[in-house]
Amino acid sequence: MNKRFALWGGLVLAMAVVAFAMVQLASEDPSVPQPNLAAVNSDAGTGVNSASSGNDDILAPRDNDWKKGNPDAGVIVVKYSDFQCPACRFYASMDDQLSQELAEDALFIYRHFPLRNFQHSRLAARYSEAAGRQGEFWKMHDLIYINQQRWSRGDAESIFRVFAESLELDMEQLDRDLEDPELMERIESDYRDGQRLGVRAVPTIYINGEHAQGINSLEAYRDLILSKK
Repeated sequence: MNKRFALWGGLVLAMAVVAFAMVQLASEDPSVPQPNLAAVNSDAGTGVNSASSGNDDILAPRDNDWKKGNPDAGVIVVKYSDFQCPACRFYASMDDQLSQELAEDALFIYRHFPLRNFQHSRLAARYSEAAGRQGEFWKMHDLIYINQQRWSRGDAESIFRVFAESLELDMEQLDRDLEDPELMERIESDYRDGQRLGVRAVPTIYINGEHAQGINSLEAYRDLILSKK
């Protein structure tokens, strides 16, 4: 296991905490999309369900997608995710590991699906996009997820600004980009596309256009991707 994943592994939420979050969120308005905590339920089977053929265009890689891996790979993993969702943090650690292990075999794509349940989700997404305009989306992505418990308790924007300064971003440009309507529309466009696909929970993962379910371990995730080669 490499040092990078060891860092992630030491910081992701324990399964018991994720399960507790599931109970807490279950009391929210059922009409609002919820974190997909069933994805880490060890009783769930692992597999894929085909997405509607009419949605193939949504799941196709785009020029403005945030990507890791081989753009010519035969396996495309598209994930709709929320920066404040505890389960998404768990999956981000696995994506980080597998995007390195399977760098030649798969292309990993991150898309925003910020839930209204979480106070700072859209702010986190905006900071990631603004950092992306300076070439640092993935570093900001990692800082936000690894430190999720810290900023979720409050003072999120001050913490995000510390992250930006640590990445030596141009803070004046960052401030302009954070207020840019086009940046905000980029996030909302991902969200609308997720709704068109029927995304009702996060993280929601599609592998070669099929909805992946029951991924409860790094090994299961890896095996499912490799089965699509």
